[in-house]
Amino acid sequence: MEEEGLGQLIVDKLSLKAHQPDLSQWQELVSRLKAPHEPVNIALVGKYVELKDAYFSVREALRHAGLYHNRDINLLWVRSEDLERDGSDALLDSAQGIIVPGGFGIRGIEGMIKAASYARDNEIPYLGLCLGMHVMVIEFARYVLGSTEPNSTEFDTSTPYPVIDLLPEQKEMENK
Repeated sequence: MEEEGLGQLIVDKLSLKAHQPDLSQWQELVSRLKAPHEPVNIALVGKYVELKDAYFSVREALRHAGLYHNRDINLLWVRSEDLERDGSDALLDSAQGIIVPGGFGIRGIEGMIKAASYARDNEIPYLGLCLGMHVMVIEFARYVLGSTEPNSTEFDTSTPYPVIDLLPEQKEMENK
């Protein structure tokens, strides 16, 4: 639009005093957007992957990170419940990074734990956001202890190894 003189037309119409705009950063951004980039496969493991907008902020953050690093982000949407049922190898084998975003409730948790285990076993970068970090702590504790008992008190109130605990003010709530 600047090449078409729109900026100067607005300045003239409004009788403004303006200097020549420095559009170099904008032009650099546009050229980066248009340039082809090497793709990177990122698995997003969650409960609500059918509802892409449930993870809108994560998707947008990845898009911006990809732009900054000259990469095209190829999101692999993986239902955590599918990992519980089918295992992780087939669903995560093309992932170059794994993200487990926030959420709540026990549904799909064991699948998220499998994703964290897969990332650790295969030395794949893993980003746990909120619940995703809780899951990573649970998985690591289970690995270190060689036991399936470490857990969050949100999911198992009687776990002998509560590696994640509810805040005191949440313990009395009925719908956690």
